[in-house]
Amino acid sequence: MSKKVKIFGIVGLVLAIIIAVASYFGNSAPVVSNNGLSSSASTIVPGNGGTVTPSMSTNAFSGTLASINGINLDTSIFQNAGYKALRDYPVTLGSAVIGRQNPFAPLGSDSATPQTAAPLQVQTLAVGKVLTTSAEFGALVTAATTDPVTVVFQYGTSDAFGSATPPVKVTKNGTAVFTATGLTPGTPYYVEAVAVQGSSTATGSVMNFTTAGTQKH
Repeated sequence: MSKKVKIFGIVGLVLAIIIAVASYFGNSAPVVSNNGLSSSASTIVPGNGGTVTPSMSTNAFSGTLASINGINLDTSIFQNAGYKALRDYPVTLGSAVIGRQNPFAPLGSDSATPQTAAPLQVQTLAVGKVLTTSAEFGALVTAATTDPVTVVFQYGTSDAFGSATPPVKVTKNGTAVFTATGLTPGTPYYVEAVAVQGSSTATGSVMNFTTAGTQKH
């Protein structure tokens, strides 16, 4: 027997096996009712002589879904002391040098002078670790140079402030933190971060908080 005959024989045998397997598993095709509103699939159970069992119908799933009357959310975590002590320390990504405004414009059509970001920026962070007479102030600073930067926190019981912290050095990751003490219990306060680098000054947004406890009259 030639090699070609052997090859054709093997190919024919493989095709016959594939057709037989496809015919056997073809009995598990989905069954759809005439009205198109419900459907059920069939599953062949191995080792059980090809027994076909129907799966859950669409109507059964819809009934289970309709039995859900509502969802109750537990908001007690927002009153947890550990949750209130969490602080957000964002990290600024990217370069101080801004690229082309339109990357699809022809080369050379952009301004020859590269645009740079503001030399100094500061963001007042949400106040954390608020107790009866103390609170932790925080700020995030972005500077275009590596010159030293300090931050002063202005705070008070109104947006006119009236008090200020000593200058706080900014760490390598651009954050500055200071714990203010001697605050009045149960009193609303306002705080604002001011960053200084050489002759440049930047002011952050005003954040407000209320110390814990009840204010004495």
